[in-house]
Amino acid sequence: MKAAVNTALAGAREGKLPIVIGVTGHRDLRPEDCALYRARARELFADLRRRYPGTPLRVISALAEGADRLIAEEALDAGHEVVVPLPFDPSEYERDFPPTVAEFRTLLARVPAEHVFVVAAPADSSGAQSPAGADRDAHYAAVGAYIANHCHILVAVWDGFVRPNGAGTSMVVGLKLSSEDGGPVYHVRARRAQFDAPPDLVSSVGECNWTFPEGVGEATLDSMCSRLDRFNSDPARDRRAPLAAESAAGLLPELEARPVGDRVIATTFGWADQLANHYRRVTHGVLRAVLLLAAALALTFELYAEIFPERILPTLYLGVFAAITVLYYWQKAKDAQGRYLDYRAVAEGLRVQFYWRLAGLPEQVSSSYLRKQLDELRWIREALRGAGAIPPTTAMAPNLVLGFWMKGQTEYYRSRAVRQERRFHRIERNSARLLATGLAATASLVLFWGWYERMPRLHHWVVLVMGFAPIGAALCEAYAEKFGLRTQANQYARFAAVFGRAERIVERWEADPDAATRHAVQLELVRELGREALMENGDWVLLLRERPIVLPKG
Repeated sequence: MKAAVNTALAGAREGKLPIVIGVTGHRDLRPEDCALYRARARELFADLRRRYPGTPLRVISALAEGADRLIAEEALDAGHEVVVPLPFDPSEYERDFPPTVAEFRTLLARVPAEHVFVVAAPADSSGAQSPAGADRDAHYAAVGAYIANHCHILVAVWDGFVRPNGAGTSMVVGLKLSSEDGGPVYHVRARRAQFDAPPDLVSSVGECNWTFPEGVGEATLDSMCSRLDRFNSDPARDRRAPLAAESAAGLLPELEARPVGDRVIATTFGWADQLANHYRRVTHGVLRAVLLLAAALALTFELYAEIFPERILPTLYLGVFAAITVLYYWQKAKDAQGRYLDYRAVAEGLRVQFYWRLAGLPEQVSSSYLRKQLDELRWIREALRGAGAIPPTTAMAPNLVLGFWMKGQTEYYRSRAVRQERRFHRIERNSARLLATGLAATASLVLFWGWYERMPRLHHWVVLVMGFAPIGAALCEAYAEKFGLRTQANQYARFAAVFGRAERIVERWEADPDAATRHAVQLELVRELGREALMENGDWVLLLRERPIVLPKG
């Protein structure tokens, strides 16, 4: 049994992004039908693992009687990770199913303790230790909402009938299908033991079908899962574990002392950060190579036209052009730039999620990140949704967040702003020098035309410089434009100012004797800084996605 638990946690500890499966369904299933439902669950798990072999599965189940326990048990038997959100403490929860308490406890013991938690009570809850009536139902509704909002796929072992009160399974299914970032429901037709079933339900027990929200289809689900699998199986993972661990440790001192959930998110961040760094180097290297080869192409042409009309130069021209084409299509097949931007977006989203979580904020990054392009970047939000589908931290530390993240980000943005500004100006100066050289060559040709006419070889070299220098200047400008260096420098400067102002606000409020007020200010600062960071990174991702590497033209 212990081996199954270790296998379930292995994917998360390796920094892999899971496919999250939520579970809802009837409590009063007929015992004679349960073997069929178990088989359907095994088929779904096996199909997902076959199609996305590098991606772990994470199942969210409240372990209520019936469907919840049935699916969770199959997941544990298969070695998948299980997270258990409860409406109350286990002892209070058990009051709702006295005959099956032993079954509940046995199953709960198979789940790591750090993966079991009580969902925060609704805002209008009475706060009673043993709520009753509508208050108790509200706690169950909060669990259902948690499951629907944190899963990629909702498995509903359900008869499909919407109850008059709109509660229970029908509420969870409706929420999953109707929310803005809704997802698919895998409906397993089930018959309840306490109700007479119509003939069409009797004959279709155990049948499965997918239901998708409007605007989402099977292709959307496959695209999301395939991108997760690509991240989890990326060949660049080889030999990068130490670097990923270093990135994770950079989020917080003494990370190993934090709860498991905090370490899991930090580990996933570390991998996303290092994979993004790897593909950034590949992308920048390809762009530099393409531009240098384009310069070589132009120079070869000018040499052939003006200086050496020899056969070797057209041959060289053809070779350089072939090299540019091969390099371009190689990076396109590898999708180096796409992976760089996507993985950087995942990393920055996880960074904010880590600090929000550490501060005790319930917000999910996935609900407010990269909303400008719903379909193309949806997988990133879904990746963050899956990464956040773990219990909240048990050791909140808003002071630590402000002291480490805020100051760290202020220094980061300041240094990056200076670095990008210098980089931009260096490229701008080189472009200006090349352009000036071309203009000087042209001016000298006009002023000393007769002299150059008597020296034809020098005349050809001046014409070559006159034609090539502006091309070099244009290539420099193209490099700066492709990576939005000026825009990035401005953004970094702006966010250095934002985090700097936050530092001053914290210093001002640290002297406030009212601890509650001070704590509220800290939380609001963390929330707003996170939103600002997400907005900045989202704009940066969208900016560079609109500037892909292309074959040079003209």
